[in-house]
Amino acid sequence: MHFFKQSIIARLGAAMLAISIMAVVSMIGSVIVAESTQGDAAGINLAGSLRMLSYRIIAETGQYSHDQTDERRSKVQHTISEFEKRISSPILKEVIPQEGDHDLYRLHSNLKKDWHEQILPALDQMLTDASSTPEYIDKIELFVHRIDQMVQLLERSTESKIKLLSLVQGISLFMTVLIILIAMLDIKNNVVLPLQELVQMARRASRGDLAARVEYESQDELGVLGDSFNHMAEELSKIYTDLEQRVQKKTAQLQQSNEALQLLYDTTRCFNRKEDICRRLMPVMQQLETVTPFGPIKVTLCEPNNKKSYRQLTTQSLERPEDCRVLSCNSCIVQDLDPRTHKTLTLPIQTRETYFGEFNAQFLPHSPPTQSEIKLVETIVENLAISMSLELKAEQEQHLSLIEERSVIARELHDSLAQSLSYLKIQVARLHILRKKNANAEQINDVVDELKEGLNNAYRQLRELLTTFRLKLDAPGLEHALETTINEFSERLGTPINYHYGIHHLTLTPNEEIHVLQLLREALANVVKHAQATDVKVSITAERDNISVCIQDNGIGLPANQELTNHYGLVIMQDRAATINGKLSVANQSCGGTRVLLTFTTKHH
Repeated sequence: MHFFKQSIIARLGAAMLAISIMAVVSMIGSVIVAESTQGDAAGINLAGSLRMLSYRIIAETGQYSHDQTDERRSKVQHTISEFEKRISSPILKEVIPQEGDHDLYRLHSNLKKDWHEQILPALDQMLTDASSTPEYIDKIELFVHRIDQMVQLLERSTESKIKLLSLVQGISLFMTVLIILIAMLDIKNNVVLPLQELVQMARRASRGDLAARVEYESQDELGVLGDSFNHMAEELSKIYTDLEQRVQKKTAQLQQSNEALQLLYDTTRCFNRKEDICRRLMPVMQQLETVTPFGPIKVTLCEPNNKKSYRQLTTQSLERPEDCRVLSCNSCIVQDLDPRTHKTLTLPIQTRETYFGEFNAQFLPHSPPTQSEIKLVETIVENLAISMSLELKAEQEQHLSLIEERSVIARELHDSLAQSLSYLKIQVARLHILRKKNANAEQINDVVDELKEGLNNAYRQLRELLTTFRLKLDAPGLEHALETTINEFSERLGTPINYHYGIHHLTLTPNEEIHVLQLLREALANVVKHAQATDVKVSITAERDNISVCIQDNGIGLPANQELTNHYGLVIMQDRAATINGKLSVANQSCGGTRVLLTFTTKHH
């Protein structure tokens, strides 16, 4: 029975086997009954024929007693012989049971005995003496009555066998129907309903309802399947819950990372603003307290490479700091300080070259920061150090640039305007000497003319310097200043100047830019005054760090005797080329006109 509880297939197999056995039993019973009833009809017919033969014997003997002929005698003897043959027929022996205590057996034996002992001798006597009293007729009638009893017994025996067959088949049919009903009930209760429940729970699970459980409990296959489904749903629920927790954890980590990135972004924006250090650093410190367990936070700022502090910033202060520059700001002022014991994370605000101060972040011992939070603070401190270092370098570069710009201006004034003033001073001295010597008016007029020319040159050089310095101040960079200069001289020439700038990938030093620009202006001024040119080309090219500045025109060219009208301007151009370690060549072209070529190697990439 335990095996059948564990297997639906075994139960169904047992039901099919029982149905098969009932069918086999019914068939075997039918065969047995059929075999047992085989010959009963012939026996009944044969027994019935004995009754008919008995009546024939009475009739024929009656006829013989009235007409004693041999034909009738032989006919009676033939009927008697036929009766003798049939009463002892093997067919009757097969139908009649051979047990001695059986009614049919005793009745058949008595009939045979009466036939041989009473009926047959009486018939023989009648055939011998036909005039004798017909006593045999009463005996035959009694004998026929007993034959009827035997026939009835044979019929009853056959009917009992048929009833037995019907009973066997009825019992088999009943048992088969009963087994089928039990099997169907078992299938309904242990197969159909559990399967429906499993399908329903599976559909609920497919819709995401992992709380679905199968209530069917059994030791068979569907019970094992239900237990497996419940275990699977339980495991999936655990996995889903764990996954949700992991997703929430990852979401929290992503949120924290997002807040850290936002803090770093805000830090970069705040540090790059041109405001007081407190207004830049305080929002970062307060936001850091929001996203991390740090707080309060204190920053001590020192002079570069000097341990002496000049300012302290903190996120929690009972009073306004003395060095606070914004009296309307109360972001660092609190009512009460946290009395609990804190630990402190101390980080230096420094780069490889410069020390700027110290960053102190306090935290409670029971909620220490994680490594990522410490790394975040370290990154912010590094950004602060880099920002302060860049500000320091920018101030230093601005100071150096200012000094260099002043040096360039001083050099320009010395190389151009100062020399012109010295020349004018010499001419004034000459004029003073001539007046003392009472020189003639022609000599004095010559000196006066030279003074006028010197003054004009000095004024022109001053104007060129002012124009150059304005170009540098309005838009930094050589290209823009050159384009402005080309446009200016194109208007003065009355024709456009072909211009090519090919050193976009290089950056010149401020000193180099000033001298290239001034030399170009001087050369174009000479073209405007003396060349009488209609086509002017300016190109600035580079091969690696070697710069070439070329000015070409199709004018009248240089005088053959090299006595130049504006020789002083060419000398200044030579001095500028020498200042940047370059070479300057001024020569006539074979096709006509003049070419001015400056070549030098830049010191700044």
